[in-house]
Amino acid sequence: MTSSRSTAIVLALMAACAGVVDLWAVTSLGGAFAGVVTGNLVTVGRALGLLDVRDLVAPAVAVVGFAVGVGVWSFARRRRAPVLVLLASELVLLVALAVAWPLDAPAPVLLAVASIAMGGQSSIALDLGESTTYLTGTLTGAVAALVVDGRGRWSAVRQLGALVLGATTAAALLGTVPWAVPLLAAVPLAAAVLVRVLGEKRQDHQERDGDDRGTGDGTEEGPEEGEALRT
Repeated sequence: MTSSRSTAIVLALMAACAGVVDLWAVTSLGGAFAGVVTGNLVTVGRALGLLDVRDLVAPAVAVVGFAVGVGVWSFARRRRAPVLVLLASELVLLVALAVAWPLDAPAPVLLAVASIAMGGQSSIALDLGESTTYLTGTLTGAVAALVVDGRGRWSAVRQLGALVLGATTAAALLGTVPWAVPLLAAVPLAAAVLVRVLGEKRQDHQERDGDDRGTGDGTEEGPEEGEALRT
């Protein structure tokens, strides 16, 4: 268990990571998003309608990869894998992409791995309570809450802002040092792993302090109770 503050930071960092990965995928890996399934399915429909096999490949690879990522990470969640392990597993994929991209690995392979990572991230987000890749629902909920209840959802602003910031930074790097874009995606996720580690350590420390205080109270009362019994 970790505090709501550290969880919010982790979610924002994950959204920034998704912004980088999707910008990179759609501009450099064949025109498909790694984490936006709706747009990819529309592109698949267009390619099928026009019988355009070339335009079908990238979105189909992305959708299948995303589904695989959701499936694998959800299976791990079912087996009670800690969130930290799930985040670290996604980070491994992003580091692999950062290594493979400058080596001219095939774009469909890179897209598949990126989509698996985003599918995995979406599964992790289910445990954390806020979307990091699918933000249409986040925007819908925020606007609806503002109109219906008269209150804002600052978590939605945080997630949307982080996604845009990630994409903006990635776009700037594409024009100068394009080889660094996948590495950029790994940076916020690595930070998310670090925040999660620190949050869990802090939580464990607080729980131990609580247990120690409880044990101390019991120890102090013991002799008094014994004296009362002897009296």
